[in-house]
Amino acid sequence: MNSFIQTLRNLGPMRLGAIALVVFSLLGFFGFLTTRISSSPMALLYTELDQQDAGSIVQKLDAMNIPYDVSPTGGMIRIPSDQVGRVRMAMAAEGLPKGGSIGYEIFDQKEGFGTTSFVQNINHLRALEGELARTISTMGVIQSARVHLVLPQRELFSHTSQAATASVFLRTRGGAVLSRQQITSIQHLMAAAVPQLQPTEISIVDDKGNLLAHPNADGATGTGTGNQDEMRSAYEQMQARKIEELLSKTLGFGKARAQVSADLDFDRITTSSEIYDPESQVIRSQQSTTEDSTASDSSGGGVSITNNLPNPQFGSAGGSANSTNRTEETINYEINKTVRSQVRETGQIKRLSVAVVVDGTMLTAEDGTQTYQPRPEGEMEKIKALVRSSINFDATRGDTLEVINMQFAEVEGA
Repeated sequence: MNSFIQTLRNLGPMRLGAIALVVFSLLGFFGFLTTRISSSPMALLYTELDQQDAGSIVQKLDAMNIPYDVSPTGGMIRIPSDQVGRVRMAMAAEGLPKGGSIGYEIFDQKEGFGTTSFVQNINHLRALEGELARTISTMGVIQSARVHLVLPQRELFSHTSQAATASVFLRTRGGAVLSRQQITSIQHLMAAAVPQLQPTEISIVDDKGNLLAHPNADGATGTGTGNQDEMRSAYEQMQARKIEELLSKTLGFGKARAQVSADLDFDRITTSSEIYDPESQVIRSQQSTTEDSTASDSSGGGVSITNNLPNPQFGSAGGSANSTNRTEETINYEINKTVRSQVRETGQIKRLSVAVVVDGTMLTAEDGTQTYQPRPEGEMEKIKALVRSSINFDATRGDTLEVINMQFAEVEGA
């Protein structure tokens, strides 16, 4: 023991300090490893939160003494995986997250005796808009939604009432494009929840400013410049959605993006023609006339006893008889005639230009790291063939198609 103390004394204070620093560092490192190994890994609690909901949830987590990680944008919160279920139930009891809108819980607040009917109507409108926005946001492809309703009040002593209208603003996950069926389902969902609201009176706009659905306008002929642009845009979006839906079934959701540019012919051409076939004749009418006539001349001189006797042929003299037969037949033929009237409607496709970007795959190594892997050339050729068939590709009219494999940028919460 004395020799050990003497050795320490011989080391000097500088060396003893360095040895103590190394020992405490090792102890701290092993303590950190023990804590990390014994603690549960962090798991996702909520994603795509707005600032108000994120702030309220963080306050609740601080009050519950639960560690958490917040993404730089504040839209994603992680907590220990063994606490996720309990925390979500606790947050649901507090009505969190609210999704940036207020629903029927607005009526849970006590109203004073001075609350007017106008305020009640406004609260009912806010609650209905919030509930519809929440319901639409539960769709897998929708990240967030906002709903605006216009419910006109019937005026006193008025026999007519105006129809309700609505507008919806949507933000999709990862820039996904809604299909026509999904757009129609949103319209019918809202129409069934709002009195006197027809699906055709609902406008839907996405976060890119694209008009996905608009109210039907009476008297639209489709020949104006605005309608032509709408027709072109609708056709391009339809073709792009068709390509993305087709590829998503094999590559996965959000693994392909398509852009279509269409050159349409809006000229309306009417062609009329008459074709006669002289070889094909049909009897239209037929008429036959037959005439028979007989004329006799019995002049034999003056009156005599012989003329008045019976059997005058024995003593008759002279006389003649004339007979005429005539047959006439008239046949009218109908010549075969074909009348053809052909109208070429507007919006004929003159040329298509299609660009498709396909994401690759991620390979996960044993240590958990992921590496981007481009798709093989054979698979890209199959994808190109699928796209070519889905858009009715026609090289003779100058259609172009480009399918490129590139790595997609990561989207938070996607």
